[in-house]
Amino acid sequence: MQMDHPSRFNFIRSSHFPRWLLLMVAVGGLLIPPHPVLGQDKSKSKSASPSKTEKGTVKKEDSSPEDRPAVLKKEGDDTEGGKSDASSKPEVPLDPAEEKARMLERLADILSKRMQSLNDRERALLEREKALRTREESLEEREDLIESRENLARKKEKLPPPQSWNGPKAPPIGAKYAMVIDGKTMQVFHAKSPDSHTPVASTQKLLTTLIVATENNLNESVTVPKEVLQVEPTCVGIKPGQQSTYGSLIRALLVKSGNDVAACLAISNAGSIEKFAEKMNRYARDLGMKSSHFVNPHGLPAKNQYSTAEDMAILAFEVYQNPVIRDIVKTKAFDFNFSDGTKRTLSNTNRVLRNYEFCNGMKTGFTYASGNCLVSSGHKGNADRIVVVLGCFNGTVWKDSQNLLDWALNLKTESPKNTYLSETSIPYRTR
Repeated sequence: MQMDHPSRFNFIRSSHFPRWLLLMVAVGGLLIPPHPVLGQDKSKSKSASPSKTEKGTVKKEDSSPEDRPAVLKKEGDDTEGGKSDASSKPEVPLDPAEEKARMLERLADILSKRMQSLNDRERALLEREKALRTREESLEEREDLIESRENLARKKEKLPPPQSWNGPKAPPIGAKYAMVIDGKTMQVFHAKSPDSHTPVASTQKLLTTLIVATENNLNESVTVPKEVLQVEPTCVGIKPGQQSTYGSLIRALLVKSGNDVAACLAISNAGSIEKFAEKMNRYARDLGMKSSHFVNPHGLPAKNQYSTAEDMAILAFEVYQNPVIRDIVKTKAFDFNFSDGTKRTLSNTNRVLRNYEFCNGMKTGFTYASGNCLVSSGHKGNADRIVVVLGCFNGTVWKDSQNLLDWALNLKTESPKNTYLSETSIPYRTR
């Protein structure tokens, strides 16, 4: 063994120490680190060369953080500063098919958002158009209301002043509502609860007839629609696809009161029951019927459908001014010809027309909700009278109507200077 410090051992040899002590000192010198000054060169050389462990592996000396090289951590090492940066790893190139699929997905997403935006815009435009249509309809209704008021003003100008009359009081009746007016001047002779709302059953077919006779050519052919099968009796028996004329259907409507005929006329005129009902309400307003609302053309029970004795008298007065309708309502019976060559005799349901010689027609009506109803008219001498009887539930509708009609025709009145009957009815616009 080579001694690193001979001076130190020379000093020991010159002294009188036991050999075992000297041996211990020599071994201890090997374990003592070199002096900072005396062993400086040797320590540098030793630090520069790595020392071997007992197993022969190289053991590196610890170094300062500044001199220690950076060591990459393995993936999954959770120690501080040891996490790998994913962005630093090179991206694996995508398969062309996968890249195309991703591109198509992005395009589909963009197109979906674009379509959603377009749909939202379209909905907004539709809402705006709907609001504009509503506003236009409101303006049209306002114009119609103004025109109807002008028509009423012109009608009142044509009517003569009230007549003076003498006679007994009106006979008592069992019906709940009634109105008796003059057929030429519209003067009221008698009224019983004239402004009370009530269903009026088939008497509202007078309005259906007035609309169709005003707007349609009575000689024009009509094809019966399939909706006639959906109405309840009374029915004339027309079938879908059969042909008839407006004039023949109107006569069947007023004489036999066929609900299937009413539906056929309404759909042929307006396209549907609902649209025809709207037209009925516009016509009623034009006539001055302020307390009526109609839902169908035949008078079968329906929610929010009603009229009054006063309004029905106004309607009957206007119908009475139409010579074509006035001629039809006095028909007691006629043969209705079907397009398949068969025919059926239809008899008028108005018993007053059959039993009272001065009655010249109008219209009957009945439902369990309305009771018996009858609008009747009569002519005697120079007098024309119209009687409305509604809400009769005790079977006296024929007697009540005939008694009122006979009473009114025998009243002594002054002859009016001019009559509305000879004038042309107020023209209506085709809607």
